Amino acid sequence: MTDQKKSGCGRPAGRRKTAKIEISIEPEVKDEFMLLLRGEGKTASVEIGLWIRDYIRNHRPEEEK
Repeated sequence: MTDQKKSGCGRPAGRRKTAKIEISIEPEVKDEFMLLLRGEGKTASVEIGLWIRDYIRNHRPEEEK
């Protein structure tokens, strides 16, 4: 057995966080976003991370896909 956690969301098991991205948005936009995520049982970091990975996949040059 390994020490890697198994999870249905977030980063793949065994990967550690090594970088952060900071964004500036209006407080009311952040509050609504966080409220909606909380209602779905999600976290902002996981959802934004998934969006970033999807964006990278969809915007790579064809020869790299």
